[in-house]
Amino acid sequence: MRMRLLGLALLAVSAAVPARAQAPAPPPGPPTVETMDRGLINLGLMAGHAFQCLPEPEREAAQRRLLAFNGILVAEMGANAAFRFASSFGAGASHEVDRSFCERSLADWRKLLHDHGMQDR
Repeated sequence: MRMRLLGLALLAVSAAVPARAQAPAPPPGPPTVETMDRGLINLGLMAGHAFQCLPEPEREAAQRRLLAFNGILVAEMGANAAFRFASSFGAGASHEVDRSFCERSLADWRKLLHDHGMQDR
């Protein structure tokens, strides 16, 4: 009889635990320095790759937009952030381009321009 009561108690507890375990995760905290740095590096690499994917006649306008975006970074996040983005852009633009990713890189690049109101600069 005691085993049966213990079994029922364990069953009741185990049924209640998954409900608590499935509760939504708390919202993420503010970004850390490491996540911001990683984001700037990835953004710079993507922009460098997208730059290589652009047709030659579009590259001059892209350079102006890159400088404008870097200016935004200096104003909003400081020179270190702008340097991190610019150096990552250089790395992304100096490697041989993988054309199979051009469509994605260009879409990401255009979204970046749109999100920062820079598509007409």
